Amino acid sequence: MKKCNSITTKALGTAALALTLVTGAALAGEYNTDKIGEVLLHSRRDLTLVCAHRGLHGTLVGTNIHIPEIRDIPENSRAAIKAAADKNIECVEIDLRSTNWGDVILLHDTKLGRTTNVGAVRGSGMQNYDPYSDTGYNPLLSEYYFPPEELKLRTASANVNSVSKENLPSLGDILQYIKDNKIAIILLLDIRDVDTARSAWDIVKRHKNAWGTPASKWVYFKMNVSKIRAATPVDFEELGIFDTKSEAGSFRFIPGFLPNFIDTSRGTDQALQNWRAYYDRPYVWGTELVVKQYDNRLSFPLNNIMNAYSALRTTGYPKVMGNYQPVPETKNYQYFSHLGRCCVMPTDWYWKSKFGYGEDTADHREDLNWMINLAGSSYGYVLTDDPLTAIQTLKKANRRNTSVIWND
Repeated sequence: MKKCNSITTKALGTAALALTLVTGAALAGEYNTDKIGEVLLHSRRDLTLVCAHRGLHGTLVGTNIHIPEIRDIPENSRAAIKAAADKNIECVEIDLRSTNWGDVILLHDTKLGRTTNVGAVRGSGMQNYDPYSDTGYNPLLSEYYFPPEELKLRTASANVNSVSKENLPSLGDILQYIKDNKIAIILLLDIRDVDTARSAWDIVKRHKNAWGTPASKWVYFKMNVSKIRAATPVDFEELGIFDTKSEAGSFRFIPGFLPNFIDTSRGTDQALQNWRAYYDRPYVWGTELVVKQYDNRLSFPLNNIMNAYSALRTTGYPKVMGNYQPVPETKNYQYFSHLGRCCVMPTDWYWKSKFGYGEDTADHREDLNWMINLAGSSYGYVLTDDPLTAIQTLKKANRRNTSVIWND
């Protein structure tokens, strides 16, 4: 009973916040993506950037379920990008994967079942996938040989037949949509493999926004460098995602560093040196450091890198550093796995070094206030599934001076 009361209190609190957000006045005009880029290169103490994880989309719990115009918007969709822009959110992160048809699509999971109606379309009598009972049709994208654009995106509803009108989009669809709808926003592309990154870069180079600005100036590539086995920027450059001789001035990269980067680097001291080597590269516009626990005695994974970055902020305005705030997404306040099924918890993401370099013993990232105040308020951007709450929280802390990124 105690747990139910806690959840009810949380729901009432988020409903009240949602009402505040809905009734708040919208700003006129649009952001200047070049100015947002300048904030990435030169972080500010009066502005923490907010990035909507998978766009501004509906959720089963939290703030977004209480906002009528948002609750049925699918994640990683055109509508989620438009909703973020309409709410004056300056950044959206989208997940990319490659298909067997040679295209690059927006999809978080390795399987299609949770976010599309693939069961109804190709399930041969099977129902749409239910992530809570792990029943229904949930094929791997890598084993799906039909055109993915025939699939429709599902909403966040627990009803497996709650399907939107929007088809599964490709990266090209999204970039064209941004142009056609005169959206001024920056995109972070969360990419997990080298082939997809190469293909995405070719696509980005062919697009512009409504004002004629090349997409390469407002699209940023983000990759977990441990996942692609690129401990150093030299390792990364050898992957051939972009031409280091002719494109280092146009390709924009935000490397991601998780605790396993310590093992990838073979130690905490080398991890710090490797992070700094990335930071110094001209094509790197910021870094994402996934710190889960912190003290200034370097007790926890990646704390030495956080301390080194915090020291940079005492003498100037370094490139931005960000982190991801996980926000519960399932009806029981947990998370979906990368296979699309429920459920996992932050404890399932704990890291332990294979070589004795340390381990996670907690994960405080769900606590937004903890994150934004970490190491002297070092984080310059927050990636979150609840960007509206993040904006309100940062406003109260006098860290949303968006006047510096608006068009004059």
